[in-house]
Amino acid sequence: MINALQTLKSPLQTPGPIEKAVRQPASRARLMAFVLDGESEASLSSCLAQLPVPSPMIRRGGLAGAIRYLGAERSPESIIVDISGAEMPASQIHDLAELCEPGVMVIAIGDKNDIALYRDLVRAGVSEYIVKPITAQLLAKALIRAPASDEASPISRKLGKVVAVVGARGGVGATTLAIHLALHLADQQSRRVMLLDLDLHTGDCALALNLRPTPGLREALANPLRIDSVFLDRTMALHGERLFVLSAEEPLRVDSEFTAEAVDKLVGVLRTQFHYIVADVPRVPGTAFWQALDTADIRIIVADQTLRSVRDTVRLREGFSAARAEHSNMLVVNRNGEGGRRAHRVCRAMTRGRRWDGRVG
Repeated sequence: MINALQTLKSPLQTPGPIEKAVRQPASRARLMAFVLDGESEASLSSCLAQLPVPSPMIRRGGLAGAIRYLGAERSPESIIVDISGAEMPASQIHDLAELCEPGVMVIAIGDKNDIALYRDLVRAGVSEYIVKPITAQLLAKALIRAPASDEASPISRKLGKVVAVVGARGGVGATTLAIHLALHLADQQSRRVMLLDLDLHTGDCALALNLRPTPGLREALANPLRIDSVFLDRTMALHGERLFVLSAEEPLRVDSEFTAEAVDKLVGVLRTQFHYIVADVPRVPGTAFWQALDTADIRIIVADQTLRSVRDTVRLREGFSAARAEHSNMLVVNRNGEGGRRAHRVCRAMTRGRRWDGRVG
């Protein structure tokens, strides 16, 4: 992951107007269907016409067509995909699940009445499998049906991964790494990514991407009950097609304190809408910022080869060890070569520790 960032050019090196106008995210289709032939298209169109589904979209291409579409476009809220004739439908459903945004419901239709196939598809992530011919009644039940058990893992239960980036000290490049990581995931991996800058006063994520910060992030953290998908759509800025940014630029004399519960609520909502949330976490010893680190799936400490970085990396590691064991921790030693003759000893000192599972990048 870190090696891929080295090939990207820094946004700070790319000329462009400062504070571009905020772009609104593209609208999301309610339901899309991918069928294989005209007969299936006519049958599905007739069924959907009898249901209260606003503006459904039907395309040709089946399962392969759905994978191609989601590789370039935003996921609809619900997908109907025709798996007839697919050689390895469960495997291809796994590929489809990797491209789907969190919260998407997938319904498969096909021509095989096979209980083993049904079980494989449910384990792969579909909410329901309908054997042709399709009827409006069967389709209506599938669209409103909740998952039958906790053992199943439908795509609709998938949550985005949270990556928290924190610097051992100032100036080591944590913000630059967070920005490059978010750009790589959005542009090179075609994932829907949220870049969350939790430094409300002096954060640089929006500035580096030539975006204008909005007051929405402060409002969301001050009033977490307001946080929902509609509020966030009006608040976040868009960079490119898949990278979204939440940032602020509060007056320096204005206190912008917020609680750990507010961070937990914000991250929880974002995980239902994005493949990845990359959080640039400031080095502030507060419960709200520790909450951002504690809820992250991957936690990255960025350090350089200085004695101060050694001290503060060790202190951050001690804080990490008190959290859950499921986290994946990573240490990135940045600015290689600036530490002088004893830099290699500093690197070894950083990575010592029985409970540290990080890697040096």
